[in-house]
Amino acid sequence: MVFKATTHQEQLHSTMDHSAAPLYEALCLYERSQRTSLHVPGHKDGRVFDEEALGRFSSILKIDATESVGIDGLHHPTNFIAEAQTLAADAFGADHTFFLVGGSTIGNIGVALTLCSPGDKIIVQRNMHKSVFHGLMVAGAHPIFIAPSMEPTTKVAKVSDLSFIEKALKENPDVKGVWITNPNYYGMSQDITSLANACHQAGVPLVVDEAHGPHFGQAAEVPPSALSQGADLVVQSTHKMLTAMTMASMLHVKGNMVFRERLAQVLGMIQSTSPSYPLLASLDLARRYLVTKGRAQIKETVKRLDTKRAALASELQALSIWEGSQQVDHRDPLKWIISSKNDAVSGFQLLDMFYELDCTAEICDPRNVGFLFSIDEREEDIEKVVRKIKEMDEKLQKMAVPDPPDKSDMVLFEEEGTLYKPALSLHEAFHKPRKRAALQEAIGAICGEMVLPYPPGIPLLTPGEKITANHVKTIRQLKEMGAYFQGPSDETMKSLYVLC
Repeated sequence: MVFKATTHQEQLHSTMDHSAAPLYEALCLYERSQRTSLHVPGHKDGRVFDEEALGRFSSILKIDATESVGIDGLHHPTNFIAEAQTLAADAFGADHTFFLVGGSTIGNIGVALTLCSPGDKIIVQRNMHKSVFHGLMVAGAHPIFIAPSMEPTTKVAKVSDLSFIEKALKENPDVKGVWITNPNYYGMSQDITSLANACHQAGVPLVVDEAHGPHFGQAAEVPPSALSQGADLVVQSTHKMLTAMTMASMLHVKGNMVFRERLAQVLGMIQSTSPSYPLLASLDLARRYLVTKGRAQIKETVKRLDTKRAALASELQALSIWEGSQQVDHRDPLKWIISSKNDAVSGFQLLDMFYELDCTAEICDPRNVGFLFSIDEREEDIEKVVRKIKEMDEKLQKMAVPDPPDKSDMVLFEEEGTLYKPALSLHEAFHKPRKRAALQEAIGAICGEMVLPYPPGIPLLTPGEKITANHVKTIRQLKEMGAYFQGPSDETMKSLYVLC
């Protein structure tokens, strides 16, 4: 088999048999054996289950096995899971791959606990998913936040320029690593080859949250993968852009900068001792599908999407579709970013309006909504989405839209490259007593909760950070635009917890 990667247009060769799915095949053998189950789970291969729902669940219940003879165990794989992970490592260009059944969340928490002991410092891109901050909190690490760059048209955060990260490494030679998100949730991806080299010269690993890029590097038509550019640890949500079931993800390791045995030990601590075998098998099958069919399908899907996107760009009147910019090295063609040309219409409003047209977007923010396509999209399915976008465009042209609010002063992050350490570490702040304060009165206090506009799950404030007037203003602006905040102590966002 020959697989063409995107980085330097190299050609990678594999002699492994990717038509096999060893873990899935083991579960099928388990089902056919029809042995009497005298072990968990309690539904006994589907024999004892809700009758009304059995028709939907029966086929899955028959392979909803547990660690037993002939199936292998996730936390010390020696057989079918080990084989499946080896095939996955080969497909994605890793030295070793760990299967995850708690999403990329588990991968990020595992990385934090592997790299950081209490008090250790690590450089962290500030626009990370909340699971990264939770991992650092549990690990007792002291993150050094670096403010991201902002794409000028969409105002979406992306990886900070290399010079800023190099400066941070020089000023903090005792850090345990550099941790970035690439691509962002909208598919914007930076070339990180030089960053990986800079990290390695400093003697630290580069960790990449590549949750939205498991398909990267799998065809010349999509951006290169983080592993192919020198990253040491890469977390991927295989369920987001590939075909695994929800919560099924992978953690890839390359090189010798990460203590692999410790990582395996940590994952054994934070993942269930009774993992879902259907989820694990879906990772095995997602890899097989990708290698045997998906890579070719990506090529055809990208051609179809690019043709439709280019036509839309010239036809839309009230809406616009992002076509890339010089500040972004790679654009994921499976993601479309749609925004209103009238700033009075927010991305939050567009999300709701598209939903009313039976079109559910993946993500939204003050300006944009993001559409996510699969690796295999038929012409008629893409055309259906195009019709919905055109319908929305016509609807907006006829709407009486008020004067747009001023979004120019909305500050989500500090100026690009700014380094700042929270007043208290996440771990310290989590364990401090706290009290409620009105939003205006909280200015100058230390935040006692995570302020989380969602999606995408990037905290505006984390416990231990000092609350500024800009934070308060941005919270009010987001709330007025219709933003949803996940798990706040006050649903109205008129108050929040501060540390005593």
